[in-house]
Amino acid sequence: MSNLENDIINTARGAISESIVKELTGYNKPLNSLVSAVISDNKTDLYRLINDEFSGLLNSSVFKDELKLALNKKLASVLVSRMGGDLEKKVNELKSNPETRAKVTLALSKMIDDLSSEG
Repeated sequence: MSNLENDIINTARGAISESIVKELTGYNKPLNSLVSAVISDNKTDLYRLINDEFSGLLNSSVFKDELKLALNKKLASVLVSRMGGDLEKKVNELKSNPETRAKVTLALSKMIDDLSSEG
């Protein structure tokens, strides 16, 4: 079979498959109404199943531990980001003060000298 024939066959298969999917699942199509009817007929059982699983999840120690971790991580992130802004303001204040800048420069020079004499 030639490449052209293979391409035609593959294109036809793809188009047929796409048409079936659209016909079954598109807006106001039979599969949508069938699924809705099945869900409606089993509403009580589905509710009970979902409720039981959800309650079980809320009461599980694994879920509680994961929730605690996620909350702690988020809280830490929020606190650090808020604190970061305050720290940045303080650093900018210190940088703008000539006396502080001189002290920092002297401290850095002393550290460099100390490190150089150790080597």
